[in-house]
Amino acid sequence: MAKSNKDDTTESRRSKGSSAELQAVEHAFNEFADAAKHAVDEVNKRAGRDIFLAVFAAFVLLGVAAVCLIWLPWALVLVVTVAVCGAQIEMGKIFETRGVKILSIPLLTGSALFTLAVYASALYPIIPVEVLLWIAGLTVVVVLVVRLSGPIDGYLADVAHSLFLFCYPCLLAAGMVLMLAEDQGVAFVASFLLIITAADTGGYVMGLAIGKHPIAPRISPKKSWEGLVGSLILASAAGLIMTIFLIGSSWWKGIIVGIVLAIVGFLGDLVESVIKRDLGIKDMGTLIPGHGGIMDRVDSYILTALPAWLIMIWLFPSV
Repeated sequence: MAKSNKDDTTESRRSKGSSAELQAVEHAFNEFADAAKHAVDEVNKRAGRDIFLAVFAAFVLLGVAAVCLIWLPWALVLVVTVAVCGAQIEMGKIFETRGVKILSIPLLTGSALFTLAVYASALYPIIPVEVLLWIAGLTVVVVLVVRLSGPIDGYLADVAHSLFLFCYPCLLAAGMVLMLAEDQGVAFVASFLLIITAADTGGYVMGLAIGKHPIAPRISPKKSWEGLVGSLILASAAGLIMTIFLIGSSWWKGIIVGIVLAIVGFLGDLVESVIKRDLGIKDMGTLIPGHGGIMDRVDSYILTALPAWLIMIWLFPSV
């Protein structure tokens, strides 16, 4: 009997010890979880959005682009066309809340035809370049004429906003389609996408870590000189790597491309920011998790596409 009581006491002590250890582990885990949540909240607060969700969405979009470039390059033209029209619809709805009527049917029709025609005329010399002028010119004409059926008041504002959406993003996005039609089109577009992504990532990371000096506080207070430096460094590194291993050219050309695209991409962010401030909104839409709307995700790509194509064909001419 005495031995039994002793065994029970020992077992009880072991049980209490195990329980204490479990409580200690649980307490440590809770502290870690709280600290991690606080860190994530702090990062999101400084970034102004759910940064981890934004990164995930960015990887998904890049994955779609990668699949197109590897297996069906022409499908990327369709993706660009859909993105352009989606961005126009998105921005058009915001404009209409300000009392502006967008001529959606001629705008979307002209934009889709123009984007597809750019690729076709660049890829197949049999299609004359004049086709692009026909489409762009007829789009302007139809917008001007269709709006005649509405009231006189607001005519200029409606037409101007509709044609603005034809220029931005449609005409600028054509640069990406022109890149794709080059002899090294897949390499050019892949380099372009990765360099801009690297610039955005470098700017976010450096800005969140040590950003203290705003570069344009009136337009975008969270963009800092430190962030711009981070963009330049990572974009230059990405440009160097892509130029050597994908395009097959001199390393210094990659650094030039990286620097130019990082600067123009940064300006693209500022353009989008000032448009949103003028409209009094935070995001253009809610379609893309962590980013907002289509234009919130592709703003730096849109403004950079045409300069990217120009510098690519200048530095890496076809043999």
